[in-house]
Amino acid sequence: TINALSMIFSANYGLSLRGFFGKELKFLTIYFMLAEVINSRERLRNILIAIIASVVLIVADAGAQYFRGVDFIRGYGLARLTASFISANGFAGWLIVIIPLFLGLLAAGKVIGKSLKALLLVLVVLLLVCLILTFTRGAWLGFIMGISLMGWYAIKNFSLKIKILCLSAGIGLLAIFLILPQPIKAKVKAIGRINFKYSETVNARIKTTLKIDVGSTPIRFNLWREALRIISDYPLTGCGLNTYSIVARGYKSFEGGGIYPHNSFLQMTAETGLLGLFAFLWVLFSFFRMGMRHLNQKKNPLVLGLLAGILAFLVHAFFDTHLYSLQLVILFWFIMGLAVSEIKISDSFPS
Repeated sequence: TINALSMIFSANYGLSLRGFFGKELKFLTIYFMLAEVINSRERLRNILIAIIASVVLIVADAGAQYFRGVDFIRGYGLARLTASFISANGFAGWLIVIIPLFLGLLAAGKVIGKSLKALLLVLVVLLLVCLILTFTRGAWLGFIMGISLMGWYAIKNFSLKIKILCLSAGIGLLAIFLILPQPIKAKVKAIGRINFKYSETVNARIKTTLKIDVGSTPIRFNLWREALRIISDYPLTGCGLNTYSIVARGYKSFEGGGIYPHNSFLQMTAETGLLGLFAFLWVLFSFFRMGMRHLNQKKNPLVLGLLAGILAFLVHAFFDTHLYSLQLVILFWFIMGLAVSEIKISDSFPS
């Protein structure tokens, strides 16, 4: 209904119709297909094995790009690690969904075999390295938020004995680091000094996050101001689905402006209005409420991993247009559909 209103008041009916029938319906179809077709443990396992196989391919591609300077799938060169994705930001957006999913699988029961769990453990380490080497701060923040959700929920549901054990392990690891011989400690600290053929080290990249006049941050702020001006002119129904690229040209305020705002939520509001943003947030609220209700009943670590991945993706989407990237928005709806299917399958079994 909201998309229909957005199309009625669209600045370009052709683009809006193309966006609705060529994109929106496709994404929703993927979601409902996953949610309805994956209705058994066997089908779920097959999907997960296919995901693991694809991750092996992408990790190998990222390794080839890092060591050879070009990935073997699309031939992308090396500036920041992208693998077969168009940009490092896109690769990072994929990583922060897959890593929590794999952590959930590792903690799950007999969803996959022990041999695959050993492979998952290796892949998680490699994926974390890839995430660092993307130098993508929004993804780092999203990943921290997703992992924090997993950690908070796990600690909340652990027994007091397990909580004490985890706290003791954390204090023990900190103590071990403090007493490490200097050469070993220096190697650990060296992680923050990786510059990966880039103008900044990891430490410097993190430190510039809060500096509004350094790097890409001021550009993003200016693009966000342009988006807010569009929203102020089209507050309720927006300028029209799929029309941001042409409408933004009339709001260009600096050299390099008049393009996508690098904020999925601002772009969504500009195109579909406050009504569209509210509708999307309501979908997310309903999804997470269903997921958390299921977690409270079933303590399902796979669902927890899927929820954490979606949360991480949404945090990162606040700093980029991932909900409008064909590579990533399909992943978003795919993972949401997978989460719903797992909830349905798990709920069909007694606690």
